[in-house]
Amino acid sequence: SGTVTQYVSTHHDITERKRAERQSEGERSVLELLAKGEALPVLLTRLALSYEAMYPGILCSVLLLDAEGRHLTHSAAPSLPAAYCQAIDGMEIGPLVGSCGTAAYTGQTTMVADIASDPLWRDYKALALAHGLLACWSVPILSTKGRVLGTFALYHRTPRAAQPEELAAVERGAHLASLAI
Repeated sequence: SGTVTQYVSTHHDITERKRAERQSEGERSVLELLAKGEALPVLLTRLALSYEAMYPGILCSVLLLDAEGRHLTHSAAPSLPAAYCQAIDGMEIGPLVGSCGTAAYTGQTTMVADIASDPLWRDYKALALAHGLLACWSVPILSTKGRVLGTFALYHRTPRAAQPEELAAVERGAHLASLAI
């Protein structure tokens, strides 16, 4: 009679596959720029933007360690507030200096799920919270010899811990930044 009597549907979540595709595209784009000899700030900005596209709502930052190995300077942070970037530019690394300063000091991944309550952010908490930054995951960028070159970080506007696949992605970003540097 032409009337529908039954309807069967299936659903398959492709979110992770799409994210992996975006990550691959972003990495390929950065590697192509590297092969063409593009300037480091352009490479690192492209890398940061690719991660922001991969994880909507995050803000990516790449900080580089100065020649003395004591201070972090901004290299790429396309979506972080300029006032925040200016305020932390040149900060001295240490064991209780936010996520990035601590990651650079220890050479270890530093995950802060709640900036408001984490002791690593004691001296920088007011600044971060004033700009709506509530979580920060930072991975040290290491040379092939294991020397810290800088940090690769993802900021969030909500308190949250990294999922295993997010941690793996941040580590890949730090490795790609190392290749570019």
